[in-house]
Amino acid sequence: MKNLCNWLLILILIGTTACKDDNTPVELQAPVFELTDSIGQDQPVIVVPGETCQIKYLAEHINSITADNVPEGWQVNINEETTCIGITAPSASENVSKTFSLQLTAQGENRQTVTLSINFYLVTFDDPKGTFVLNEGNMTSENGSLLYITAEGYIVDNVYKRVNGTELGNVPQDMCQYNGKTYIISQNGNGNAMGAESDNDGMLVITDTRTLKKLKSYPKETLSPLDWPTHIAVIDEEHIYIRDNAGIWRMNENDASLTFIKGSEEAPKAPFAIVNGKVYTYYNQNFMTGLYEITPGNDQITNISVPFYSLYGITGIASAPDNCLWIMSTKFGGEISMNRYNPATQEDLERNYISEVPSVGSSGCAFATHGNTIYYASGTTIYRLDFRPDIDQGNKTPQDEILTDLSLLDEKAQIMYNGLGVNPTTGYVYANTLKGVGPFYTTNQLWVFDFAGSTGTPLFKFENYTRFPAGFFFIPCAV
Repeated sequence: MKNLCNWLLILILIGTTACKDDNTPVELQAPVFELTDSIGQDQPVIVVPGETCQIKYLAEHINSITADNVPEGWQVNINEETTCIGITAPSASENVSKTFSLQLTAQGENRQTVTLSINFYLVTFDDPKGTFVLNEGNMTSENGSLLYITAEGYIVDNVYKRVNGTELGNVPQDMCQYNGKTYIISQNGNGNAMGAESDNDGMLVITDTRTLKKLKSYPKETLSPLDWPTHIAVIDEEHIYIRDNAGIWRMNENDASLTFIKGSEEAPKAPFAIVNGKVYTYYNQNFMTGLYEITPGNDQITNISVPFYSLYGITGIASAPDNCLWIMSTKFGGEISMNRYNPATQEDLERNYISEVPSVGSSGCAFATHGNTIYYASGTTIYRLDFRPDIDQGNKTPQDEILTDLSLLDEKAQIMYNGLGVNPTTGYVYANTLKGVGPFYTTNQLWVFDFAGSTGTPLFKFENYTRFPAGFFFIPCAV
């Protein structure tokens, strides 16, 4: 009997211990929720219209993940099986905010929450404060490409390929906008300088200006009369002017026909200027110089002799306020001047003198303007001229000033490549420098200056993005 009581006592103790173990609360782990893709903190994730961005994440001890306050037009898909978040940007036609801060909330097993934030920026390409950088690439081995710098200073690489999935032609040279469309002309098109075929969108590409979506493309076979085209100007779809080694052609976008402009054989490799619905370029021939004027509807050159008085040559031209032209010129004796001229009235020009002969790159760009302010570069030094039409025309004292020498700001900035650009809306000045040619061209610098604020410190600087840029291009105030 005594043994039986002992056994009963042992069983009771075991049962009591087991009950205590069953009631011990399970220790819940703290939730872990973090992004595994590298996302920079200094700028938002850049997306183009309709693009889907996939971001991976790590989640442990998580019951659910939700996206909070997603604005209209944006789509967020959280796939917990693949641990991936898909964010789809709105289309360009939707009237939505360009910026979006995605708030993700993960609820843990212990009811604790972890919140992550990801900032997005929807970029469209019709902002007058934005800037294009057109890369030539390499004439034998690399197609052209397009960079875009937003008004906020975000740089977006290879945007044409990102939007279209295909590449620009070999050695793009020039681009312009007309009526909501962007025109990009390439020297070699879907070939290269060695005659080999290149996989790209051809010699002329036309895109939607807002989205950069390709609307039309013309291979070199379609534009076979063109021999290394370099510059383009568009008055309308039936009057697209293209300069090549032979001279100037008028293209009709609707049927791709090309008509040679009579008398344009001496047209230089230089940007066109459009003034009052007419297209202008210039000529330097046998110590004679003047302007070529093309009027839509007349497929021949009108030659304008400008009163330059012993002028040696024109360095470049550009559109000026009040239906005038800027004309940079040189004279025997070393005089270098910036001139304002009205081609309609053909009155005597207004002239200011400058200090140095501008560096003119392969694109033929000699200077850039903003209102009555002219910027040019000699070597890596940038100069500014505040043009004064009221100055005594007999005063030959240079009126310009040195702003900065880029080689002193960065020892790798040894060569200025293809001139300057000025955004017509912001007035910011853009420049590109290289460490050198040959193996050194991939070491390069894109500079953005607000010279109204500082001459020695750039507003933005980007390194190693360019591939022999043909120039800087901007959206006019009215596209």
